[in-house]
Amino acid sequence: MTDPYINLLEVLRSHYQLPAFPDPLPSTQFHLELKDGLTITIDWHPETEMIELFSTIGTYNPEREAQVMKTLMHANYLWAATAGGTLSARPELKTIYLAYQAPIVAFVEGREEDFVNLVGKFGAVASDWKVLLKELSEGAGLAAS
Repeated sequence: MTDPYINLLEVLRSHYQLPAFPDPLPSTQFHLELKDGLTITIDWHPETEMIELFSTIGTYNPEREAQVMKTLMHANYLWAATAGGTLSARPELKTIYLAYQAPIVAFVEGREEDFVNLVGKFGAVASDWKVLLKELSEGAGLAAS
Protein backbone atom coordinates (compact mmCIF):
# COMPACT_ATOMS: atom_id res chain seq x y z
CA MET A 1 0.00 0.00 0.00
CA THR A 2 1.12 3.51 -0.62
CA ASP A 3 1.58 6.26 1.89
CA PRO A 4 -1.19 8.50 0.43
CA TYR A 5 -3.76 5.74 0.98
CA ILE A 6 -2.58 5.07 4.54
CA ASN A 7 -2.69 8.81 5.18
CA LEU A 8 -6.29 9.02 3.95
CA LEU A 9 -7.32 6.13 6.18
CA GLU A 10 -5.61 7.81 9.13
CA VAL A 11 -7.49 11.06 8.48
CA LEU A 12 -10.72 9.07 8.29
CA ARG A 13 -9.82 7.15 11.46
CA SER A 14 -9.16 10.38 13.31
CA HIS A 15 -12.38 12.01 12.07
CA TYR A 16 -14.55 9.08 13.16
CA GLN A 17 -12.48 8.42 16.30
CA LEU A 18 -11.81 4.81 15.30
CA PRO A 19 -9.27 2.62 17.09
CA ALA A 20 -5.74 2.41 15.73
CA PHE A 21 -5.25 0.25 12.67
CA PRO A 22 -2.98 -2.80 12.71
CA ASP A 23 0.47 -2.19 11.32
CA PRO A 24 0.81 -3.26 8.61
CA LEU A 25 -2.76 -3.30 7.36
CA PRO A 26 -3.83 -6.83 6.41
CA SER A 27 -5.14 -5.75 2.98
CA THR A 28 -6.01 -2.74 0.86
CA GLN A 29 -9.64 -2.97 2.00
CA PHE A 30 -11.05 -1.12 4.96
CA HIS A 31 -14.61 -1.70 6.19
CA LEU A 32 -16.48 1.14 7.89
CA GLU A 33 -19.72 0.05 9.57
CA LEU A 34 -22.44 2.68 9.73
CA LYS A 35 -25.00 3.05 12.51
CA ASP A 36 -27.83 1.78 10.28
CA GLY A 37 -26.03 -1.51 9.65
CA LEU A 38 -24.61 -0.69 6.23
CA THR A 39 -20.91 -1.25 5.67
CA ILE A 40 -18.80 0.90 3.37
CA THR A 41 -15.81 -0.92 1.94
CA ILE A 42 -12.97 1.37 0.97
CA ASP A 43 -10.42 -0.19 -1.35
CA TRP A 44 -7.21 1.01 -2.95
CA HIS A 45 -6.24 -0.21 -6.42
CA PRO A 46 -2.57 0.67 -6.89
CA GLU A 47 -2.51 -0.52 -10.50
CA THR A 48 -5.04 2.17 -11.47
CA GLU A 49 -4.33 4.55 -8.56
CA MET A 50 -8.06 4.60 -7.82
CA ILE A 51 -9.91 4.50 -4.52
CA GLU A 52 -13.22 2.67 -4.55
CA LEU A 53 -16.12 2.99 -2.13
CA PHE A 54 -18.60 0.13 -2.20
CA SER A 55 -21.67 -0.84 -0.19
CA THR A 56 -24.25 -3.59 -0.35
CA ILE A 57 -27.54 -1.69 -0.13
CA GLY A 58 -29.79 -4.69 0.37
CA THR A 59 -31.99 -7.24 -1.33
CA TYR A 60 -35.33 -6.87 -3.03
CA ASN A 61 -38.48 -8.90 -3.50
CA PRO A 62 -38.27 -10.81 -6.83
CA GLU A 63 -41.89 -9.84 -7.57
CA ARG A 64 -40.82 -6.17 -7.54
CA GLU A 65 -37.72 -6.65 -9.70
CA ALA A 66 -38.98 -4.71 -12.73
CA GLN A 67 -39.85 -1.66 -10.63
CA VAL A 68 -36.57 -1.84 -8.71
CA MET A 69 -34.54 -2.02 -11.93
CA LYS A 70 -36.51 0.80 -13.53
CA THR A 71 -35.89 2.99 -10.49
CA LEU A 72 -32.16 2.18 -10.53
CA MET A 73 -31.89 2.98 -14.23
CA HIS A 74 -33.54 6.37 -13.70
CA ALA A 75 -31.36 7.10 -10.67
CA ASN A 76 -28.16 6.21 -12.56
CA TYR A 77 -29.01 8.41 -15.57
CA LEU A 78 -26.43 11.19 -15.35
CA TRP A 79 -26.10 10.29 -11.65
CA ALA A 80 -29.49 11.91 -11.02
CA ALA A 81 -29.99 10.30 -7.61
CA THR A 82 -26.63 8.80 -6.73
CA ALA A 83 -24.43 11.84 -6.05
CA GLY A 84 -21.89 10.56 -8.55
CA GLY A 85 -22.04 6.92 -7.50
CA THR A 86 -23.33 4.02 -9.52
CA LEU A 87 -26.09 1.65 -8.49
CA SER A 88 -25.82 -1.90 -9.74
CA ALA A 89 -27.63 -5.17 -9.28
CA ARG A 90 -26.84 -8.86 -9.11
CA PRO A 91 -30.21 -10.25 -10.18
CA GLU A 92 -29.20 -13.83 -9.34
CA LEU A 93 -28.82 -12.68 -5.72
CA LYS A 94 -31.60 -10.04 -5.83
CA THR A 95 -29.05 -7.64 -4.34
CA ILE A 96 -28.36 -3.95 -5.00
CA TYR A 97 -24.99 -2.19 -4.57
CA LEU A 98 -23.70 1.36 -4.64
CA ALA A 99 -20.14 2.10 -5.76
CA TYR A 100 -17.99 5.14 -6.39
CA GLN A 101 -14.39 5.47 -7.53
CA ALA A 102 -12.00 8.37 -7.79
CA PRO A 103 -8.28 8.85 -8.42
CA ILE A 104 -6.32 9.06 -5.18
CA VAL A 105 -4.65 12.23 -6.45
CA ALA A 106 -7.98 14.03 -5.83
CA PHE A 107 -7.43 13.63 -2.07
CA VAL A 108 -3.75 14.38 -1.49
CA GLU A 109 -1.72 17.48 -0.68
CA GLY A 110 -4.14 19.24 1.64
CA ARG A 111 -7.34 17.75 0.22
CA GLU A 112 -7.61 14.84 2.67
CA GLU A 113 -10.77 16.34 4.24
CA ASP A 114 -12.42 16.04 0.82
CA PHE A 115 -12.02 12.29 1.23
CA VAL A 116 -13.69 12.36 4.65
CA ASN A 117 -16.52 14.41 3.14
CA LEU A 118 -16.85 11.95 0.26
CA VAL A 119 -17.10 9.00 2.63
CA GLY A 120 -19.77 10.82 4.65
CA LYS A 121 -21.73 11.76 1.54
CA PHE A 122 -21.43 8.22 0.17
CA GLY A 123 -22.71 6.82 3.47
CA ALA A 124 -25.69 9.18 3.42
CA VAL A 125 -26.59 8.24 -0.16
CA ALA A 126 -26.19 4.52 0.59
CA SER A 127 -28.39 4.86 3.68
CA ASP A 128 -31.07 6.71 1.68
CA TRP A 129 -31.00 3.96 -0.96
CA LYS A 130 -31.31 1.29 1.73
CA VAL A 131 -34.58 2.88 2.87
CA LEU A 132 -35.82 3.38 -0.70
CA LEU A 133 -34.96 -0.19 -1.69
CA LYS A 134 -36.92 -1.51 1.28
CA GLU A 135 -39.91 0.62 0.27
CA LEU A 136 -39.63 -0.44 -3.37
CA SER A 137 -39.34 -4.08 -2.42
CA GLU A 138 -42.47 -3.81 -0.30
CA GLY A 139 -44.32 -1.97 -3.06
CA ALA A 140 -44.51 1.27 -1.09
CA GLY A 141 -41.72 3.28 -2.78
CA LEU A 142 -42.31 6.07 -5.23
CA ALA A 143 -41.63 4.98 -8.77
CA ALA A 144 -39.13 7.01 -10.73
CA SER A 145 -40.86 8.48 -13.75
